[in-house]
Amino acid sequence: MEANIILVHGIFTCSEALASAAAAREKAIAEHGKALGICGYEWVSGRGKKLANRLLQRARGTARAVDAVEIIELNERAVRASLAHDSTRMYWQEALSCAPYGIDTARSFILIGTPRQQVEGPPKGQRLLWFGQGLSELTEAEFIEHYTGHHGPLVAGYAQALGLRRYRQIPSERGELCDSLRELGLGQAIAPPVFAELFMGAPPLRPASLRIRRIANRKIGKDEKRHIDFSHSMLLLV
Repeated sequence: MEANIILVHGIFTCSEALASAAAAREKAIAEHGKALGICGYEWVSGRGKKLANRLLQRARGTARAVDAVEIIELNERAVRASLAHDSTRMYWQEALSCAPYGIDTARSFILIGTPRQQVEGPPKGQRLLWFGQGLSELTEAEFIEHYTGHHGPLVAGYAQALGLRRYRQIPSERGELCDSLRELGLGQAIAPPVFAELFMGAPPLRPASLRIRRIANRKIGKDEKRHIDFSHSMLLLV
């Protein structure tokens, strides 16, 4: 069975435009989504957690995060077919272009990839979104390979001790498809190479679990220093 791909739209906009933009885009997706190959759509933002996000940004040394994120599940074959016709290209512009909704087109960005499900589980707990950028000495391909092939499985291996309930990664893979959508008014900025979504619950407090968690945090922290540029990455609590 053909796996769906995920479009992630990192959005910068003024706080006053967030609610109205979300409602209008959800309505347009409901009207035109099937014709565009959209199988699922979600708008999430950190609007109610500004202080928590500022503290997280300061603690981790990350860049200012996007204001909102669209996470869109796509049937790739249907999307490519929709982009071949003027009528459905117009639907893309109506539904997801930035300018009509007060979104900062120049700063917003898109990436598309096949999801890597590192931890299967219920989407419950504190939801954390991550946009990762690699160290300057790594190529984008090297960073993606390490992040998805080594770092993800490392974190997933300690999921229980960390309280990690669900974890998926989406690397930027469909550059030519992103180019086609940018022509229709979606975010124009260069996207980070990877997106990740985590759901965190309370970790177990048993002594054995505490020891394992200390080991996990030490190994994960060491690995992060090998490949992640935190100053150009973003974290967002939603």
